[in-house]
Amino acid sequence: MASVKKIVQMMERVKDGPACTTADWDYKIVPGTVREMLKKYDLAKTYNPETPVNQDMELADRFFEAGLELAATIGLHCTDTETQIIFSKEEILEALRDAPSELVLGVGKDRRILKSRGVEDKVEPLYCTSLSIQIDEELYIPLVQGLVGRPNIDILQGPSIDTVFGIPAFADSPFETAAGLREAKLRAEALWRAGRPDMPQMCLSSSTTHFAFLSGYPMIHRPENPAIGIALQPAELKTNYSNFHKVLMVAGYGGILRSGVTSMIGGYSGPQEGTVIANIASDILQFALLGADISNSSMYDVRKNSACCRNALWAMSMSVQATSRNTHTILDKIINQSAGPCTKDILYTNMAGLVTTGVSGMELTTGPRSAGGAKRNHITPLEAYFSADVFKASAKLSLEEANELVLYGLTKYEDTVDNQPAGKSFYDCYDIDTLQPSDEWKRMDDEVREDLRNRGLSI
Repeated sequence: MASVKKIVQMMERVKDGPACTTADWDYKIVPGTVREMLKKYDLAKTYNPETPVNQDMELADRFFEAGLELAATIGLHCTDTETQIIFSKEEILEALRDAPSELVLGVGKDRRILKSRGVEDKVEPLYCTSLSIQIDEELYIPLVQGLVGRPNIDILQGPSIDTVFGIPAFADSPFETAAGLREAKLRAEALWRAGRPDMPQMCLSSSTTHFAFLSGYPMIHRPENPAIGIALQPAELKTNYSNFHKVLMVAGYGGILRSGVTSMIGGYSGPQEGTVIANIASDILQFALLGADISNSSMYDVRKNSACCRNALWAMSMSVQATSRNTHTILDKIINQSAGPCTKDILYTNMAGLVTTGVSGMELTTGPRSAGGAKRNHITPLEAYFSADVFKASAKLSLEEANELVLYGLTKYEDTVDNQPAGKSFYDCYDIDTLQPSDEWKRMDDEVREDLRNRGLSI
């Protein structure tokens, strides 16, 4: 677990680090050094569209060495101080050795063991639902009750609210503080109604800055059931003071720290090969910078707003394989799909992303990001249950079987991956009283499950 003393020492190091403007970091240091790593390790143009699930372990190991050297060469940038935080290779490797390989979560019947996994590992990964999709305040309790309504859901993150007693919760203000208090109370009620008050929780979803986190986290965390604190960095290979507020809270309460960031293909780390290197560096630096328990450095193609396009799937598989083969750290990467509820698109994209990362050795995922997280109330329990089943079933696959399955999934949505249907809101495809899907939505789920079973997925 993160240490308050070590984090304070790290903050001093951040404050006194070498000066570096954000513009220089974004446009010179990161892209220039990534290009150097691509050349040094002969990784440019290694993307293979025929293997969205990478089959070449020697290549994965080379990517890890490149990511490790990138991390040790440039470190991280703090946007508040405009300084650079440099780590030696030895420091990074020591932090990776000290990182946990197993975490005990929850209490009683909802106790879960989160274990480090390797490529083609038969240990089932864990599933956390949902991402922080905005919903109506009055929908929070019934929706969350539904989301955790099956035991294949291991951890609750939950949706977010942007009102408090009907009043807008303005970010970076006392209204946001109130939103954190309100979400914590709503969570407790929803879990009690679902009969799962002791399940593991990841929080806090309604925290736009750090204020809601600071108010809500202490209400959710319990010494016998430590809460997983969400501390997301502002951007790839960056940190800021707002995140340190959250990290200190988690460390002070003895909680479990999940920190990370999203790497963007087409961003300042360049094409998919460069983004893999930067993503690996982002993952391993969470442990060196903060003493994280879980790294949550996800990846998607910014041009398509998806992690389920062919090149992003390849990049995710490569990054997960590289880190899982060379460390015992615990990873939680998110499948950034853009299709919404009551569409087959969301089911097939979820399958492709979760099979890709699961067979590659990922331990945990949080989702789904229904409708790309862009549509209010566009989240239902059905796609969460489906995703959890698929992710756990990925542990039964070989890399070759997974690749064939993902290639098949791509035939179902690849032509429209950058313009997927948003689907329907919870109100339009679920019964709020019975928490059951509409006949249309249930039929889609049944048909896709049967299709995937026929293709070899034990779902």
